[in-house]
Amino acid sequence: MFSERETISLIPGLSEARLQAWVERGWVATVITEKGRIFGDIDVARLRLICTLRDEMEVDQDLLPTVMRLLDQVYDLRRDLRTTWSAIAAEPENIRDRIAARLDPA
Repeated sequence: MFSERETISLIPGLSEARLQAWVERGWVATVITEKGRIFGDIDVARLRLICTLRDEMEVDQDLLPTVMRLLDQVYDLRRDLRTTWSAIAAEPENIRDRIAARLDPA
């Protein structure tokens, strides 16, 4: 967990004003404690991504919520796929073979 100041120091291009605006817009979640905002590793990664999208890829601020929603959907799908594959891997070999045969488009 990182304080607001630590988070800003970790991410090139992130300022206090930007962080405040992005938190207010709901682009990144935060935990508020008596010592202030706290950011986790996932929050820091998301902030890095937002900075990259804005500064390097020049994604328009009005489009950023849509881009972030789409990326969130991709990450959710990847997580669900990993869960599905783990469940399949835990099955006996004959069941895995039957599933593989059904998934084979040929």
